[in-house]
Amino acid sequence: MSERQDNLKPSSKLRNVLAVDNDAIMLKFLTRILEKAGLHVMTATDGITAIDILESYTPDLFIVDLVMPNIDGRALCRIIRSKEAFKTTPIVIASAIAAEESIDTVGLGANVCIAKVAFAEMEIMINRFLNDPQLLWDSTLGNRVLGVDDLAPRNITNELLNINHHYRIMLDSISNGIIEFDENQRIIYANPAALDIFSMPPEKMLGYHVTQLFQAEDDERLTSLINSFQTEGSFSDQHVKVSLDKCILNVCLVSSDFNQNTHVIIMEDITARETAQKELLEANNKLEVLARIDGLTEVSNRRHFDELLHKEWGRLRREKGELTLLLCDVDYFKNYNDTYGHLMGDKCLSSIAQAINDSLQRPSDIVARYGGDEFVILLPNTNLDGAVHLAEEIRDRICQLKIFHENSPVNSQVTLTIGIGSGFPHDNLPEDRFIWLADKALYEAKANGRNCTVSKMWSANDENMIFQNVQNALG
Repeated sequence: MSERQDNLKPSSKLRNVLAVDNDAIMLKFLTRILEKAGLHVMTATDGITAIDILESYTPDLFIVDLVMPNIDGRALCRIIRSKEAFKTTPIVIASAIAAEESIDTVGLGANVCIAKVAFAEMEIMINRFLNDPQLLWDSTLGNRVLGVDDLAPRNITNELLNINHHYRIMLDSISNGIIEFDENQRIIYANPAALDIFSMPPEKMLGYHVTQLFQAEDDERLTSLINSFQTEGSFSDQHVKVSLDKCILNVCLVSSDFNQNTHVIIMEDITARETAQKELLEANNKLEVLARIDGLTEVSNRRHFDELLHKEWGRLRREKGELTLLLCDVDYFKNYNDTYGHLMGDKCLSSIAQAINDSLQRPSDIVARYGGDEFVILLPNTNLDGAVHLAEEIRDRICQLKIFHENSPVNSQVTLTIGIGSGFPHDNLPEDRFIWLADKALYEAKANGRNCTVSKMWSANDENMIFQNVQNALG
């Protein structure tokens, strides 16, 4: 006997036994011979029940069937061995498929495997271990199946085992996580992908409540989906997106066709896809912002202004509000470029754009670069007096920049000329007339010597243009 096996010998005689088998007749047979030997016997018909019994019962011996509903004997053996209290408790496997399938007794953590043969022969084998428990640690028994010589392979069993092995390989190989749970929401199967998703060994996951795997908010949604299935009978088309640490899962629930009391969760890891979609959305949003921003001045561009003008014109037409535009032109900017170069010209335009933008107080007030050295300001719900006041404030702010312009005929510093157009949008006053009106006012301001403001009001009472001119100049 090896040193390891010697260390694993039971320290006292057998007293309590847990027999696990889904065959009621087999359990009755095992109970009879075990109690006859003076042992206390607890029985379970499936793996889940056995796990629950172990919460309050400490066996000195396990007898476990391999083929059972929900958690099978192989998984149950590993679960038993994973528990600290049963690291050395002997396990006897009772196999009905011993002749058709090789059984790795040692690999499963079991001590002995006996074949399910005639009850008389099985009773002799079991009593042999009950009379001499030390035989449970006999290394020569190893992976042998006792009593197998009395069994003949059955073709139908062999065929079913091959089919089961085939599908198990496929389930173990797919990337989607698969979990099967019973009517009490206890997990009875998990493929390797599911185990990887939750970073749990099968010994810990099997028997676990399925909703405890997920976070609280996902648990609630998943429970709601499960309850919905139980009342409505189908959730094959329903999906829940859940988060797990840094992982995002698309969860689908389906019913097991062969057993309506068990259900299957199929989990697809969509983390990479969701991340890619989020990054694409963010990139698109950035591109959309960039498409609306003038690259040089970092204020809105002409395209964005046209969109906003159309939107505000429609809104104010409905609300009968006033719309005002300011068209600003940098005085003698060509001279500035010719004198100081285009790099300085670009810097000048950027400073002017920032100064105008800093003058605006409301989120609805927008400045845009309208042309090479022209800026347009959109002022919804602003009357003419307010627009004129803002225009003078902007011109004063530009003067405070003190951008030297030695070749300007009007001033030694860079200045602005501003035309204002204002009116109340309605069906007979299309939005492009506001631009035309502001442009006409700008033209008059230039004709008046530049470095000034001219405003024009469109009269809604007379479709002939009645202009109210207001001219303001720096002294």
